[in-house]
Amino acid sequence: QEQSGKNDHRHVRFPLVGTTRADLAAAATVASAVASDILEAMLEVLVASLAGELIAQLRLPKSARIALLKHSVECCAGVPASEQRLLEAGGGQAILEDDFCLADLAPEHPNDDAETDVIQLTLVRVQRRWALSGDVMGSLRLWDLEQESVEQVIECHDALTCLAVDWLARVALCGTTGGALKLWDLSRGACLREFVSPGRQRVRCAAMSWSQRLALHGSSSDKALRLWDLGSGRCIQEFLGHAGSVAAVAADFGALLALSGGDDGALHFWDLEMGTCLWRLPSHGAVHTVALDWQSRMAMSSGTPLRAGSGGAAGEDGGVLRLWDLDDQAPALAAAAAPAKAAAAVPAAPQAAAAPAAKAAASVPAAPATAVAAAPITSTSYGFAPQARKVGSPVAAASSVVPVAGAAASASQGGAGGAAAAAKVCVRELLPSTSAPGAPPCCLAADLAHRVALSGAVGGGSAQLWDLDGGVRLRDFRLGGPLHCLALNWTFRTALAAGGTGLVQLLDLESGATILEFPGHCDTVTCLAMS
Repeated sequence: QEQSGKNDHRHVRFPLVGTTRADLAAAATVASAVASDILEAMLEVLVASLAGELIAQLRLPKSARIALLKHSVECCAGVPASEQRLLEAGGGQAILEDDFCLADLAPEHPNDDAETDVIQLTLVRVQRRWALSGDVMGSLRLWDLEQESVEQVIECHDALTCLAVDWLARVALCGTTGGALKLWDLSRGACLREFVSPGRQRVRCAAMSWSQRLALHGSSSDKALRLWDLGSGRCIQEFLGHAGSVAAVAADFGALLALSGGDDGALHFWDLEMGTCLWRLPSHGAVHTVALDWQSRMAMSSGTPLRAGSGGAAGEDGGVLRLWDLDDQAPALAAAAAPAKAAAAVPAAPQAAAAPAAKAAASVPAAPATAVAAAPITSTSYGFAPQARKVGSPVAAASSVVPVAGAAASASQGGAGGAAAAAKVCVRELLPSTSAPGAPPCCLAADLAHRVALSGAVGGGSAQLWDLDGGVRLRDFRLGGPLHCLALNWTFRTALAAGGTGLVQLLDLESGATILEFPGHCDTVTCLAMS
């Protein structure tokens, strides 16, 4: 380079942690291309998103192929080569194939005043369909649902209890029985960071926003919900208020709101910015799962029944699903939030307040929207005939919510008072077959924007698909073994079910058939996620 008299300061960097042989091969190819700059003309390649945001700026030889360019973009921007579709900017809709040569994109009349010619390409990210499963042996398996194969096997060395995944960034957060939260790079199988709960208590639930570098988790016995900064590894805030173990959490990190439930049978609605509980609501004997969709102002919970005279205590048999309309809670929610945000005695969490704006993941380009717009759903809009068995009915909804200041008094009124308070905001109650005395608890996967949910009894051999608007059970699914966890993707009309046999099943929600079976786990699968 010195002999050629060029003043070309270029640095090609590749991460060493978790680097695979394919990465090293791509690195060697790029390094070889850079070294040949003396002998071969170069091109400056600008890769931008559909919105015009610059993703990568690279210098490559004219003889390089699109495949090499994709590997270079993956190394510097983190977008998997398999998910990249490259188009010539302003040159039509044709996708450039991997064997296409960059020289064919070079200008016909090069600019003699410039050191190198410049070509501009547009990157469209097409997210492939993935699934992630974890088991009691501490094994995480990443499945390629399109290729019907396992893409990655990660050993966590502790039994896994819960998962939260950002599929766009290919990052997963898993909770363990050893009290650790582990953050994984799914592309490389590398552990990025480990968070340890006080006393190393078993992690029961987790939620994550990678774009804002925030995570929430609940543990087995300290009755606290904790907010973590994924960038620094610090615990930003502890949320206290549950009278028992926190078993479930769901969050809208954009709105800085979260919903949690636990063994005390109460739902808690949290303001993450102010670090306060906006309201507390007796909902079940014990809460097993929660789901939240703040955009549609809906929430859902599964748990044991809240019976009159029980005091809301945990330990009752069976399962019940409840759908909550958060719009009905708006007046009381506002009344509870106003004094909380004005009280100087409750300090705000400064990092949490700044996190959404300050910690955007600039290295991960936005994917084109693929979600189907939410619309009111009737039983005929699913594309298949439901099983007409109406098992739930709307409950009269009044704008009555217990603010956190009055929660303890409400709970102390006994089971009848707690059940009455819950009924005022519950818009639908679904009683699956697991609601019978002696039945096991119920697991749940929900798409509240489209008003559908999938449920099943833990240890049972079946699952049920629900129309939440009509309270109708649409379909029953017979499974290949005892159930422990579920995942749902209504856009593709598919779901995952897994449990005691270690087998992961991909279900077709329209036909009720099992599309694929993924063996590989040696023991019970405890958590699932799918893109």
